[in-house]
Amino acid sequence: MRTHRIGIMGCGLRGRAFAAAVASLDAADLVLCIDEDPEAAAACAGAHGGKAAADWTGQTLDALIMTQPPFDSDRLLAAAQAGMPVLVDPPLARGVVDARRMARSVADAPSRIGVAFAWRFEPLVQLLREVVPAPRFAHAIAVVDPGGPRAPASVQETFWATPHHALDLLVHLFGAAPAEIVADGGPLSTGQNARATVSVPPRADALVADFYFDREHHASLTVAGGDADPELGPVVVDLTDGVTRVRIHSNWTAAEIQPVGDRSVDPPRLPGITLERDGPTWLARVGVECQSLRALVQAFVCPGGSDTPVPDLSDGVRAVALTRAVLAGAASGRTQTLHAA
Repeated sequence: MRTHRIGIMGCGLRGRAFAAAVASLDAADLVLCIDEDPEAAAACAGAHGGKAAADWTGQTLDALIMTQPPFDSDRLLAAAQAGMPVLVDPPLARGVVDARRMARSVADAPSRIGVAFAWRFEPLVQLLREVVPAPRFAHAIAVVDPGGPRAPASVQETFWATPHHALDLLVHLFGAAPAEIVADGGPLSTGQNARATVSVPPRADALVADFYFDREHHASLTVAGGDADPELGPVVVDLTDGVTRVRIHSNWTAAEIQPVGDRSVDPPRLPGITLERDGPTWLARVGVECQSLRALVQAFVCPGGSDTPVPDLSDGVRAVALTRAVLAGAASGRTQTLHAA
């Protein structure tokens, strides 16, 4: 079977995670680790294979994975115009205008451009979609790594990026963008009798938002800084259609499937997922090796081989728009009505 030659641009923590995923695939070879920091590129290549480089120019690649925001739109455009498929790690930009401008700049390019919303590719998310295909309520909780005490900017950056993945997952599960957003927050106080509206939430380490798709479909999101529960992990997704409830936790490796009321549930058997019954509840588990980046890269490198298509730039732009609406709602205390997201 022909292997695909893959390059990684951006050899930080996220880039090294992608590099490990590529190296684990039989259908792909990591041939290029690209970073402006030669030590970072060399460390990535030494750990996962390939050659360290400062750019991909002159190299023959079957796909390029860009994991270093803010993205250089010129490099993205050059790769896309060269016919090279590109997988971009979100968020695309800090603002909606910049995200849309990036999407327009490569709209006519001949290559595929995907956005790496990896949460869609968790095996237990795929099981959830089988068990609850038409959810009515969901709650997603994400705990942001507080980072080192000398790098508070890392906390803000992680806090900014996390909602993009959570919001994309909610849109994926509900099959549409919300019509209204209500976010916890309000204008900051500037004194005893004065108030001022700012463009960011009053707290930079916590966010609560509700999303109304219509009168019967509702989701909520909580993002908070701190240490994750050692048993639940950094992300918990809880979802129901009124008949069945599914709760995913333990770093995407465990799920509980419960019937509501006196009903029963018989979840489908999917590859890589073990099921164990505990009374009316089913316990579903996957191994740590069954994580999402590997499945995402596999779906991008070999399109058509996955039940979940790789998100495209329109999904990335929508996630930016939704995140900005959440932040605007948290800063102003006003409901955000979305006419087209």
